[in-house]
Amino acid sequence: MKKDTSFILKERYKTRRVTAASLRASVVLMLWVVFMSTHQDVQSSAYSWMKPDRFDEIDAQYSSVTAGNCRAKSKDQLVMRADVVAQLPVYNQLLDRIWYKNRTSLIHIHNMALNRAFFYSYILQKMNTSESFTKQPSWTYYYYSATADINANPNIVNGSAFYFDRDCHYPNWYTTVPFNKTLPLFGPKAYRWDDTRDQDNLLREPTRQVVQAVDYGAGHHMNYTNPKFKMNPWYPNWLPDLKGDMDSMTKFPYYIGLKKSNVTGDFETDTFINFAFFGPSSPSAQETDPRSLPVQFTPPYFDCGGSNKWVVSAVSPVIDFMPRYSNFTHLRRQRVVGVTVMDTYFMQLDFNACGVSDGNPGPSYLAGIHKCKKTTGCKHKIGYGFRRGGYICHCVSGWGYPWYIEAPFQGENIEKATEEEYKAGFTCKQVQFRQVLPVVDNLPGVSIEGGDVITSSGGVEAEVEQDRRRRSAGNVTSDLRSVLVNGKDELFYSTNGSRDMSVAHRPFVVEKIDGHTMEDIVAVADKLRDLRKRNLLYKTLNERQSHVTIALPPGADDYAEKNNIDLEVEKAYQRDVASHRRLRETLSEKGVPQNLTKASETLRDDILRLRDQHMERFRTSLASPAARRRQKRASVFDDQALDRMLRILRQKASVTSSNCHKLPNHQLYLPADVAYGVSVQFDSEGRTAVRLTQFLSMYLQNVMPDENYGNLRGGGILHVDQMYGEVLANVMGNFKIYSAGLYFDRFKFENQDRSVRELFGPEAYRKQGSFYAVDMAGQSKKYVDEDWFRLAKSRYEANFSGLKMYKLRAYVRSDPNGTGSVRHEYFPLTYRAAPYELGYWTRPYFRCDGNIDAWVVKYVSPFFGLDSLRTKLQFRGVATVEIPLNLLEINQCPMAYSVPNAFKNTARCDYFSTNCVPLAGFQFLRGSYRCNCRLGFDYWHLDGKFWIEGSLIELEYEKKKAGLFNRFDLLNCRVSSAPKVEGVLRSCVLLALSHLVSLWTRVL
Repeated sequence: MKKDTSFILKERYKTRRVTAASLRASVVLMLWVVFMSTHQDVQSSAYSWMKPDRFDEIDAQYSSVTAGNCRAKSKDQLVMRADVVAQLPVYNQLLDRIWYKNRTSLIHIHNMALNRAFFYSYILQKMNTSESFTKQPSWTYYYYSATADINANPNIVNGSAFYFDRDCHYPNWYTTVPFNKTLPLFGPKAYRWDDTRDQDNLLREPTRQVVQAVDYGAGHHMNYTNPKFKMNPWYPNWLPDLKGDMDSMTKFPYYIGLKKSNVTGDFETDTFINFAFFGPSSPSAQETDPRSLPVQFTPPYFDCGGSNKWVVSAVSPVIDFMPRYSNFTHLRRQRVVGVTVMDTYFMQLDFNACGVSDGNPGPSYLAGIHKCKKTTGCKHKIGYGFRRGGYICHCVSGWGYPWYIEAPFQGENIEKATEEEYKAGFTCKQVQFRQVLPVVDNLPGVSIEGGDVITSSGGVEAEVEQDRRRRSAGNVTSDLRSVLVNGKDELFYSTNGSRDMSVAHRPFVVEKIDGHTMEDIVAVADKLRDLRKRNLLYKTLNERQSHVTIALPPGADDYAEKNNIDLEVEKAYQRDVASHRRLRETLSEKGVPQNLTKASETLRDDILRLRDQHMERFRTSLASPAARRRQKRASVFDDQALDRMLRILRQKASVTSSNCHKLPNHQLYLPADVAYGVSVQFDSEGRTAVRLTQFLSMYLQNVMPDENYGNLRGGGILHVDQMYGEVLANVMGNFKIYSAGLYFDRFKFENQDRSVRELFGPEAYRKQGSFYAVDMAGQSKKYVDEDWFRLAKSRYEANFSGLKMYKLRAYVRSDPNGTGSVRHEYFPLTYRAAPYELGYWTRPYFRCDGNIDAWVVKYVSPFFGLDSLRTKLQFRGVATVEIPLNLLEINQCPMAYSVPNAFKNTARCDYFSTNCVPLAGFQFLRGSYRCNCRLGFDYWHLDGKFWIEGSLIELEYEKKKAGLFNRFDLLNCRVSSAPKVEGVLRSCVLLALSHLVSLWTRVL
């Protein structure tokens, strides 16, 4: 019996071992099948799905050239294709086209090149006489100006140069060169120097505060006018200018109005003195010939021997009369004598990887290399420079993101994905059961305050819907107050505005109004408007020949308790009392029935009562610590913020050039938080003023008038015409700058005869397409008493903390023939100046002087010099630029309570299902935002979009307030639906595997 039992146990153990072995084999076989199904080609790489494209072609050319081998490369290898950099700024499209942030740096170097071209064209023609030969800009002016271009723009401008054509520069700074003789070549160029390994850089990190300047016309093999010269793609655009057949296209005459002052508080002449000069071309908006543009861009090229970087340059021509110093004007011709060149690093320029479209116009060699799938659309993402991943893939209309994906798909993640990850992800799911918003076009238009859009769609039964609308009690109260108290009694007359006191136009009288409240008066106003709208009012007057009796509803005065009393009640109290008195006298003279006067008295008493309640509430709040505690506002939408925004917009619209001189001073200023974002949006314009302060700080700290360096003369004293030219160039070179000024402190500007002026403040501005320059020292009101000047000066009364130390490594030519280059005697030159961050933007104000007459914001940047002993730094003055407030893009999206933005928390997005994102390109316009669907929500509207326009939401809300048919409650996103069951086969395999594993564990 025992043997049988042991035999049975052994057989069972063998069976279990065979079963376990078979299960193991089945599991291994199943795993092998799954592995082979998911990895069919085990030899291929996980990234083999990424095929070489045009980016790899350009990247290979970029990497093949270095500072060590660039001289051995051919010219073709040092220059890239012209269409590698797309969407280049065009001069005559800067005003009528939206330029996004990815082209901010290109627009800035475009404007800076034009700025320098205007200045040198102006100053060379202004001083084109033998008497002014010694006053012309010297070599130090050219070197310091190019250095200031770079130091004022540490992240944009990386090179600045002025290349004269052959035998076009007359040096006044060489003692050994006779008068009226030219240099063969002269090309002062400055570029950013990498100071990582400099001895005084202890951190071994680049500071972006060191510049090296050289003369490209000095040295062997440096003839940049030679077509075989490798690093001169900027030369053939305008040089050499030997024929006059293109003069009408490439040159344009500019007329400047100058108004100078030699004595503080008085001008030399009462009128402007005209001065004409030829500058870069000014094509019309319809001009399409690229040769007519005043600024042209080079293709990317390698700056061999200079910065040793791939750069893109903006080039603009400089015009002068040649030959110079001649009385035979009929023999002279306006000629392009040189070009100004501004460089920026190619690696810092974004390229748009999306396909060619209206938002990405071609030609673009790198367009279309994105990897978005068919269910998604491509959109550019700024800040990536020349590297992959600078785009996002958003779901197209009708498709939504999976519930677990934070939208949108990032191009950087797609470029790093393996083949399996790419095939399984980055796909949108289809949105089912979408709706179409109703559109009805038989309603009158509705406009939003602070916007330029008027719509007339969205309702039916216009008259019926209008009769059902509910007016705001606050608006009606304001209207009735203006009727009864301020004397504006249009409500009591017929629509034709006639003041005839006949029966048909007799003012009606409200009876039984004594003892009733403001809410009762509001109800009366509604009834009166209904009567007037239905033409029943004057019919009733004709019948009764007397007055209308309207019974007022009884009720307590809870209007004041439910609504906050506006501070405007307090401010307007005294004005209301005076207006009431005048109205009462007028009514008494006209013999109007006494009942209307009773109504006016009742309203006046109610205003007094409201004022008393408000004052009592204010005193109570002072006594309560809890009431004084700061309350945090809502993080989404704030009604108080909206009311404040509307008051600001109304104040801005109420001030014009025709009435500004009649208004008190406080009405010409807006709150400072209205200008939120100005330091970022107008960064380039502010740095235009910083460039001038950088130049003046460097010049005033390093140039002594009587100092010479062998046969090289020093810089000499700054001339007034040079300062006029600088501010004119700031205005003429940038469409956004309305005015630019340079204001010296008291007794800080020295004339050519060594006398000192009390004040000197040249300011340039544009007006109706013309340019003017005036010395503000001639004004009766001194600019040193202005708040913006006193604030800048007081900041540096005690210390100069925050100023940065800059260096210039200057190399000058060894002799007039340009045999070679040598170090300057002072190497390196140093100076201290204020960066952009130390300047400040003023609050918005209306400049009412007959010149600008617009709402502007001003940027103020200080400059510094040395005292008479040249031992201490001292404040010398400020440079300013003024930008029109209308160019500012406001942000209505939610922000923290600590953010100083007057327009925050006023966007009407549905924050449960959407997020607010500001829209670029809409300048000072309410509704310039969009509402994107949040994570877990789908865009369910069938309109070809994937987001909701802010302007549409604002308009629909106005309809809702007016009681009209509206779609406001439909402008949201829907909760995402459940995803489809995908990958059924793979799911079954996984279930089978899990079942086999469970069996295996049971057997074991």
